[in-house]
Amino acid sequence: MFLKGVHMPRFFINHSATPGEPVVLEGEDARHIATVLRMKAGEKITVCDFFNTEYTCEIEEARGAEVRLRVLSAGSVESEPPFPITLCMALPKGDKMDLIVQKAVELGVSEILPFTSAYTVVKPDERGKEKKRERWQKIAKGAAEQCGRGRIPQIGEIRSFGALLAQFEKEEALKLFCYEREEGRTLAQAFQENPHPRGLVFFVGAEGGFDGKEAEAAERAGFLPVSLGKRILRCETAPLFVLSGAACAYELM
Repeated sequence: MFLKGVHMPRFFINHSATPGEPVVLEGEDARHIATVLRMKAGEKITVCDFFNTEYTCEIEEARGAEVRLRVLSAGSVESEPPFPITLCMALPKGDKMDLIVQKAVELGVSEILPFTSAYTVVKPDERGKEKKRERWQKIAKGAAEQCGRGRIPQIGEIRSFGALLAQFEKEEALKLFCYEREEGRTLAQAFQENPHPRGLVFFVGAEGGFDGKEAEAAERAGFLPVSLGKRILRCETAPLFVLSGAACAYELM
């Protein structure tokens, strides 16, 4: 039994709802509620739409393939960052991307766009790309439910560095390029110089970082090269470092 004051399980719906009306969850979410959590009629859960609203709901009936809910109340989601944050992440080796996706969602990322670059070792074929994206999207959904997000961050298709960079040439957000050879501007300085950004877009390289031509292309596209400090961070640590810094600079002040 989930008691008052304890974090209620959270699930997502793709439409808005109204207090008093029924909501139906089906498929994997319904099976999780009925067979994994073993929740019963009368217990409460939270469902969230993609319009910054969350709903406290009471279970009316829980079967394996379908769970029927009644909406008790609605309220605004307060767990989202003050502006959209896009992580452009070069494909790392092994299963490191699983960890990056999970923790980036917990830290407030809005979108993760994977790409291949000069030093990328992993270069999957088209079928492999889609399988990876589906896996990462599932991880993002689970992380969003666990940490109380108001939306499920989307995982983009795997693209080339050049194609992804071109997408943001006219972007008005704060655009950062995490570059291990940068000796001037630090991440902290970039945040201090931009106290009220419309959004944040940042690139992180895989093992080996970026080559010089990629760094030059990023600057031409309006990205600010930034240093992440005097220590060498692993590729799975770097994006979490940036997201934590952004939270301190813009959310927790």
